[in-house]
Amino acid sequence: MPLPRPALIFPFLAASSIFAADFQKDIQPILERNCYECHSVKTGKKKGGFVFDDLETFKLDIKDNDVAQIRPGKPSESHFLEVLVNDGKNHMPPNENLSSSEIKKITEWITEGASFEKDAPKMAPVAVKKSLPPIMSWTSTEGKTIKAGFVRLEGDTVVLRLPANGKEAAVAMSRLSEASQKLARDCAAP
Repeated sequence: MPLPRPALIFPFLAASSIFAADFQKDIQPILERNCYECHSVKTGKKKGGFVFDDLETFKLDIKDNDVAQIRPGKPSESHFLEVLVNDGKNHMPPNENLSSSEIKKITEWITEGASFEKDAPKMAPVAVKKSLPPIMSWTSTEGKTIKAGFVRLEGDTVVLRLPANGKEAAVAMSRLSEASQKLARDCAAP
């Protein structure tokens, strides 16, 4: 059964001002059960260069910039969360889905600032103009469809975040189907 999309979780997060995601109590056990097999110093596997049990290394993937895997306070812009909820070939963990409560806890943790410290100050919720799913379908004028997240609209160009690598790609609106052009305008609307 498919998991609820983060779009259904994000509105709740934007409306709520108090969260309770603690890395050691809530997040680390999820990562240990689902990720350490392939992303752990302890197992000797660092697939994709990611490890989640060495917090100093893991911390390098948590920054507020366009190439970070986790953007504190911005779950919808965090590639880490995208690969947990997408249904594409880069879905993690492979062949499994996290429960909706696990996705909610990870989303809360990122929203609060993605800190490893229990008593770290929580980030104020980022003003969100609209809750969007991290992955949407975009169709070209040739009828080809890709899955990507909406980032922004810049004039006649839509900027999308690719789930495979988290990188941004600019696409001319004229190369998108009429429905995808409307989707881009709707996503950009306040």
